[in-house]
Amino acid sequence: MGEPNLAASLHCLNFVVAKNVTIVGAGMSGPLMAIYLARRGFEVEVYERRPARGRDDLEAGKSIKLTLAERGLHALAEVGLAERVKADCCIPLRGRAVHSGTGSVAFIPYGKNEREVIYSFSRCDLNALLVDAAAAYSNIRFCFSHRCVGIDKEAAAAIFLDDRTGATQRVEADLLIGADGAFSRVRQEMHRGESADYRQDFLPWGYKELSIVAGAGARHQMEKHALHIWPCGSHMLFGLPSLDGSFNAVCTLPFHGENSFESVRDESQVRSLFDTYFGDAMPLMPDLCGEFLSRPTSDFVTIRTAPWHHRGKVLLIGDACHAVVPFYGQGMNAAFEDCWVLDRCIAAHPRDLAAACAEFQASRKVHTDVLAELSIHNFHELCDSIRRPPVVARKRVMIALNRLVAGAMVPIYTLVSHSNVPYAECVQRVRKQERIARLLGLEVLVAAVSVWIYLHDRGTRWRAAWHARRRRPVDPRRQPLRQGD
Repeated sequence: MGEPNLAASLHCLNFVVAKNVTIVGAGMSGPLMAIYLARRGFEVEVYERRPARGRDDLEAGKSIKLTLAERGLHALAEVGLAERVKADCCIPLRGRAVHSGTGSVAFIPYGKNEREVIYSFSRCDLNALLVDAAAAYSNIRFCFSHRCVGIDKEAAAAIFLDDRTGATQRVEADLLIGADGAFSRVRQEMHRGESADYRQDFLPWGYKELSIVAGAGARHQMEKHALHIWPCGSHMLFGLPSLDGSFNAVCTLPFHGENSFESVRDESQVRSLFDTYFGDAMPLMPDLCGEFLSRPTSDFVTIRTAPWHHRGKVLLIGDACHAVVPFYGQGMNAAFEDCWVLDRCIAAHPRDLAAACAEFQASRKVHTDVLAELSIHNFHELCDSIRRPPVVARKRVMIALNRLVAGAMVPIYTLVSHSNVPYAECVQRVRKQERIARLLGLEVLVAAVSVWIYLHDRGTRWRAAWHARRRRPVDPRRQPLRQGD
């Protein structure tokens, strides 16, 4: 069939002098960056510490379900992979299904139309697709079971240990790219001896990966096209659908205190926690106690650092330079966007990698720093405020306004997840909208309509409960229904 996208590859050369690039890390951003570079004529070698890809080789504790949104899709579309990824790996999610824990569910759409969705996918499925797509290029080579144990940043060289043989190998290139995750060895070595900034923040919460099983015939036992959330203030459960009919469930608890990983240590305590707060999920989790007690507890970490590069010889991308907590679903999307932005920087400076690397950091860091703050803020919203009916009502009003006056009142979530507007500009636009809304009195209107929707929904539920009780035989042992129950 010939080399993939050959015409596009030749078109993208843009007079780049053939150079060698070494990428450390074959996770998400590594293979995609390799494809971008190969299309510009670079010779690329990708080194990965894990064995040749396998579904059981993923790092313990690393979330196996992720979400793909507009930014990631745009980066994939630039190399002709977006439609293939959506067809082979993804389930579209139209909104959040917010569970009360006792059976009632409120649905909050992500956007104003069918195009404004996000996609649930398996990390290992997409990783395998990206590696396969990259390996089809003649100028990309993968080396698995090779662990980076050091670098020579002045020579753009990396030293690798072959875990199969114990042999070490020094690999030199024109550019060394660290795509090796939040605890990047390339970053540690690049910053050694330099005046480097590094900030690592952990949330006082952690998480465990659990399973919501498929029904008969690999059927999803909850709404397939939604992110399911059980928000309970200091703790939360959420679930993302898989292609096999199951859901990947993630239980988030504080490390210490009441209802924490410290206090929930045996089967009775696990059952009590889930029965109290996540009752409607329990029947769908037959191995709940075994999974909860045996699986590792993982951290939520945010990493901010600088510099991202060293004299055009070493460069960081993805989580290696801007890891964020996953509650905006943007970590991988931002890493894919890195690949697209870096490609544009190389196009602007085809014969000067140092200038390309400097422009990449200058154009990205301010935005990924903003994303870090947005992600932490969204964690607190998902845990707590999203369960409050007035908040749900307000979101419905904002979506309706966005539909009526498209472009004038766009929610922050829509700008972040359904556009390619840089993150810092998203925040600036929303703040400007809020100032205009206050001047025009729209804030008061939104608040009034939100309250009306909340009271109307509450009244509808109360009337339905009252009529249901009237149809049932009266049990003298039961207390009369109180308004608000």
